[in-house]
Amino acid sequence: MTTEVELKEIKSLLVDLAKRVEGLNCLVEERLIGSVEPLSDEVEAAKEYEEAKKNNTLELVPWKNAFKEA
Repeated sequence: MTTEVELKEIKSLLVDLAKRVEGLNCLVEERLIGSVEPLSDEVEAAKEYEEAKKNNTLELVPWKNAFKEA
């Protein structure tokens, strides 16, 4: 049985997580809209992706399997 203290701690963690996810959503939205210039590592990653796609060396891993292999 979960105690009231444990439930409050879980609620606090979930609220913190929700705030962090919202912040990440805002960041992704800013980058997709283009209101913020991409960082140099992001530009490099995009170039590497395009090159791999052009050379047919791109390997896409389904999201649900991405952490199983790590």
